[in-house]
Amino acid sequence: MQLLRTSIFFFILLALWSCNQEDDTPILVATEDVLFVGGDKIRISGRLLANREVLAEDHGFEFSTQASFANPIIISLGEKTQPGRFIGEKSGFKLSQTYFVKAFATINGSRLEGKVIELSTLSPAVSSFAPNYGVAGQELVIQGKNFPEGTKVFFGNQEAPVLQNVFESRLTVKIPAPTGQILVPIKLRVQDKEIVIPTPFEYQAGKYTKVSDFPGGLRIYENISFTNASGFHVGLGKVRFGENYPRFQRFNPATGTWSEVNFPGNPRRYVFGSNNYLGGGAIETSRDIFSYDRSFWKINGSNFERLGDLPFNTRDALAVDWDGGLLLFGGLDGASLLVRAYDPVKRTWSTKGNAPIALGRNAAAFATATRVIVLGSNGQVWEYNPPLDSWQLLTTYPGNKGQGYPFVEVIGSKAYLGLFRATQELWELNLETLTWKAKNQIIGLPQSITSGYFQYNGSIYFLRAPEESVSGTLTMELYKFDPDAI
Repeated sequence: MQLLRTSIFFFILLALWSCNQEDDTPILVATEDVLFVGGDKIRISGRLLANREVLAEDHGFEFSTQASFANPIIISLGEKTQPGRFIGEKSGFKLSQTYFVKAFATINGSRLEGKVIELSTLSPAVSSFAPNYGVAGQELVIQGKNFPEGTKVFFGNQEAPVLQNVFESRLTVKIPAPTGQILVPIKLRVQDKEIVIPTPFEYQAGKYTKVSDFPGGLRIYENISFTNASGFHVGLGKVRFGENYPRFQRFNPATGTWSEVNFPGNPRRYVFGSNNYLGGGAIETSRDIFSYDRSFWKINGSNFERLGDLPFNTRDALAVDWDGGLLLFGGLDGASLLVRAYDPVKRTWSTKGNAPIALGRNAAAFATATRVIVLGSNGQVWEYNPPLDSWQLLTTYPGNKGQGYPFVEVIGSKAYLGLFRATQELWELNLETLTWKAKNQIIGLPQSITSGYFQYNGSIYFLRAPEESVSGTLTMELYKFDPDAI
């Protein structure tokens, strides 16, 4: 029993001695790891080292731009009742700035500090953005790094709303409304720094202005149009639900006025017409039965010189001027693949090789100095070389092909194509690179057909007629299109 009492007393003394040893063990604070450094955010870990329970009245981190820790930035994490790791995070630091940081803990009124770590915040940088071409209201994504919260984005001088900032590396913004410039720099403003992305953003362009209504409030269909120094002429065809239209109306783009032009030939529909020639066509005498007109005319301003009659019937063919003469593509009545050429010197017609696709007035063509650009109703864009009588498929129209009857105009190295029947889309084709750009859609009634178009002073004019089936007193409207305006 005495031995037992002696053993118990020994273990009590040993336990008391151990407690005294634990109380004497120093408590340490370690500045441990830098977990994250961004443009304005730092996340860091520290550790309270002890082999017993500890009550820290406060603990956290101190930051300063000076090694002396003058005017420190303090992250206070409050009480800590157990030893172990702790993590602090703070935003709002300056970009590209060197900071000194140390962990601290306050225990029984005494302040313990860890070693000092030196670190630097990072600079923001942009790696890419997309799309580089678009319209106001569309979303655009900027990829890069170190984009802190509060980063602002500008398109020129227009601020873009920032919709999302993912991991400080992916900004999603809404493209703001343009202020008249097509090409604008994208700028990021981060604190007192400004980053200008070298590649500008391009706004989708194309400005439409209504110029005039067609005289008399008429709507005519299956007509032709041509333009020359005397003005833009629209006529023949038929009045909506009425008789054939026997004349032309001439628009002067310099004065914005219309005047009537008489035509000495017979009224008719389905005539082919270029800026220098017109001819053919027919009058429907009963359902799907036609009386053809073979007269052929040279256009001189607003006057018409009758030439020798055509040696063939033609209805709804596509005509373009070429080398003083005329090229006639396709048409109805089994002629859709035919290519005919008129020689103004010999005053004779010849037949070329067949076209690769069916053509006629449901397609469009434009002759440059060296080639003819043809847009088919199926959207294929072809180049025809008249001297070689050869065809080359260039590309395919990327927009809505509607129901045929598109237009083609070329200005410099850019072709403008589209406005298929009952559509509002217009596209720009770079003839050197064969790349497409969508232009702004035409205003006005969507259920319309282009009844004529011409160029004047770098702008394209379109005469748009509501579909024949559209009821009401709507008339044909003339619009001016500026390709590079907003």
